[in-house]
Amino acid sequence: MKKVYQRIIDPGIGDCMQCVIASLFNMKYEDVPAFITMKDGWFNALYQLSQSKGYDYEGMLHNRNYNRLWHPTASCFKKEEWHYPQIMTKKKLYKESGVNGLFYAAVLSPKYFNFNEGKNVTHAVIIDRDYNIVHDPNPGYKNILGYPLREILGYNGIIDVFLINKLNNEKN
Repeated sequence: MKKVYQRIIDPGIGDCMQCVIASLFNMKYEDVPAFITMKDGWFNALYQLSQSKGYDYEGMLHNRNYNRLWHPTASCFKKEEWHYPQIMTKKKLYKESGVNGLFYAAVLSPKYFNFNEGKNVTHAVIIDRDYNIVHDPNPGYKNILGYPLREILGYNGIIDVFLINKLNNEKN
């Protein structure tokens, strides 16, 4: 993995996703689409790029604790319903190949997250199968100790993992 670092660090217009994808696929920053500028078209661009590199987007894993935190009354009058294949578990990523065993994940932004104001700005990082962050594209976070709410959320504060695996479901 070639570590690519952010050039734009602003809420809502940062380029962390572009840097994470460039890092995962060992690409130059300039050769990866500026996803943040694409509004609703970012997903198709990510999907096409993944396919061109021999990978397929196969969904996401979600952190239940994150959903419960932002929707604390959802289960007060109705039983929670989860689609279990999409829920993070301790060993779930061991069933996935990822990109050489690494995965694109989202955390809450240490700089822009504000629980009191309801701002849950997210930030893209690269993780391994044990949910350890192995690359944060923000150069200011090289020595970061952790991400917002990690003690409550678990999984090092990771809220979502994109499942980008080798085509034809080739698993490690």
